[in-house]
Amino acid sequence: MTEHPLRLNAGEVSRRVLFICLTVELLILLLDLLVVYFQLIDSSSLRKIFNVAREQSLGTWFSVVQAAAVGATLLGLYWVSKLQGARPYGWLSIALFFFYISADDAAKIHERVGGYMGKLAEAEQGTVLSTIAGFTPSYNWQWVFLPFFAVAGLLILFYLWRQLTNTKLRLVIMAAFGCWVVAVGIDFVEGIDGLFESIAESLEVKRYTVSHPFLMLEEFLEMFGTSLFLYVFLHQLINQLNDFLFDSYPGRN
Repeated sequence: MTEHPLRLNAGEVSRRVLFICLTVELLILLLDLLVVYFQLIDSSSLRKIFNVAREQSLGTWFSVVQAAAVGATLLGLYWVSKLQGARPYGWLSIALFFFYISADDAAKIHERVGGYMGKLAEAEQGTVLSTIAGFTPSYNWQWVFLPFFAVAGLLILFYLWRQLTNTKLRLVIMAAFGCWVVAVGIDFVEGIDGLFESIAESLEVKRYTVSHPFLMLEEFLEMFGTSLFLYVFLHQLINQLNDFLFDSYPGRN
């Protein structure tokens, strides 16, 4: 059977998209390094735009768009899988999860809800809520949202492991989750009171000199992890679309 001229090369297309995403992410880091960290431009307004550690920056915009793109790709997978006669509610659920991630990045949902729950725990000392909050030495959002994210991540990983038969794609998925886990770990360290201050004091530098590179790494890992998810889901979508349009209908070849 000859290959159809309109058949897309899943590997080539997904690699190009990953390359574009990685290029944008490295450019965002470079602009932060030059404009924010080394302050080559004497403008606080411009530094706010390029500061990846700051919400409502260029990095935040890219994260929001990229997570929404992953959600849209997953909706495509849901649609194609449904046309193939499957019951792809797993793809739909993961799509909704990534749309939530996009909305969360845009509206700072977990930070704001975590802050509210933290104040509530402080106001109600001696309750179960304050006891739970006391176990977390870092940001309040972690004891509020981290159990949900952990369970969601394990369910997504289990589903993807069953759906993806390609060993390479499975490894990329593991790398994507790894990027997110390390990013959360950095965020946990960042939220520990006095840690960066003590490190900066021992090195005889300012806190910002120590903390900002860590925050840059955290944001990069979050963005790159999402890029890896996009790579895998786009690869899977193109393969299933090719299968539906051409392989399943020999008369079209």
